[in-house]
Amino acid sequence: MMLTPLKKLAGATALGLALLGAPALASDAPTAAKLLFANPYLTKVAPDQTLVYTFERNTIDESKYGASMKDTIRLEVKEDETDKDKRSVYLKIYSGQRERNLGPFIHTTGNPAVMVLLEQDTFELKRRLGGQPAYFRNKIRKAMREEAKVEEMSFDFNGGKIDGHKITIQPFKDDPNMSRVPEFASTIYEFVVSDAVPGGIYRVSSIIPAANDPGTPLKQQDMTFAQKEQK
Repeated sequence: MMLTPLKKLAGATALGLALLGAPALASDAPTAAKLLFANPYLTKVAPDQTLVYTFERNTIDESKYGASMKDTIRLEVKEDETDKDKRSVYLKIYSGQRERNLGPFIHTTGNPAVMVLLEQDTFELKRRLGGQPAYFRNKIRKAMREEAKVEEMSFDFNGGKIDGHKITIQPFKDDPNMSRVPEFASTIYEFVVSDAVPGGIYRVSSIIPAANDPGTPLKQQDMTFAQKEQK
C-alpha cells in the first residue's frame, strides 16, 4: 500500500478549503461543498469521543486495482484550546502495520475523514499517469462545484429511518488525459451525509464500474460510519 497519500492528507484539506470559498456557497441550496465541507458537523460531537468508520475495498484484479481489504478509520475528537465552538481532531487510518496517524486538524468544525478516499485515489492516479496531484484535485473540485448531483434521501440508521443527502460526482469523465487508464475515467464518487449521523458523514464510496457488468465493479471502496465511542 502506498503511504504517500495518507502522509499528505493533512495538506490536502486545501481541496476542502477551496470549496468553502466557492461562489456556490452564497446560495441557500444544499450544494456539495456545503454538505461535505461547510456544515459544522463536529460541533455536535462532544470532546473526547471517537467516530469509528469501517473501510472496505473490493477489487476483481488485485494486480491492477490493489488488494481487497477490510479495516477501520478512527476520528478522535478533542476540545479546541482556543475556541469552545470548534474542535481539534486526529485521524487514525487503518490498524496494525498499515496504521497511519494524522493530525491534529485544529480549529475545525468540518469532518476531514471525507478526504481519505479522495486523496488515496488522487495519488493512485498520479502514480499511474504522472503529473501533479493538484491536477486531479482540481478535477474533483470542479466536479463538486459545477457538476455534482445532490439528492435528498432517507436511509436506515440505528434501527430507524433518517433523512440526508446523497452527492454523486464523476470528475474524470471525458478527460482525454485518462486515455491510458480509461476505466478510471468512469470512477463514480458517492457521499451520503446527514445531520443525524455523528460527524455528518455516513458513507463515502469510490466505484470503478465494469463496462460489461455494472453490477460487479472493477474496484469499490467504502468508508461507512460504524459507531461513536466515549473515551
